[in-house]
Amino acid sequence: MKSIIKTKPEKMLLTVNITPDELSKLDNILSSHSIKVITADSDDGNEQLGYLLGFKGFKPSGKDKLNVPQSCAVFSGIEGVELTAVLREMRTAGVRIDLKAVCTAYNQRWTLSELASELEKEHKAMNGGGRSE
Repeated sequence: MKSIIKTKPEKMLLTVNITPDELSKLDNILSSHSIKVITADSDDGNEQLGYLLGFKGFKPSGKDKLNVPQSCAVFSGIEGVELTAVLREMRTAGVRIDLKAVCTAYNQRWTLSELASELEKEHKAMNGGGRSE
C-alpha cells in the first residue's frame, strides 16, 4: 500500500501596487497569522501566479514586461476561518484592496495581468463599477 503524504502549503499573500501605508498595515496583520507577504512589481503582468508565489514547476515567462495598473492581492494556503479573520482585520485596519482572490489549482497558471483583469470585471459587475465597502 502506498501512502500519500500531503504537506500544508505555505501561507502567503501576493500583492501588487499596494501603497506603503497599506503594506505596513498588512505586515502587522499577516505576521500575527504567520503569513508571508510577497510583493510583485507592477510590470510583472506577464508572469504566472505560480511563478510569482514560488511554486515548483513554474519559470519566468521570458515575455516582455506588462504593467498591471490595479492594486491586487492573491491569497495562497489560507482558507476558511483564517481567511475570514484576515479579511475582517484588513477591513478594521482600513486596508482597502478591491481586487482580491485566492490562488487555486485552476488559476495558478494565469498571468497576474489576466487575473487582475478578470477580478476587475467581476468587481464592476458586483458593485456597479464603484468601489466596494
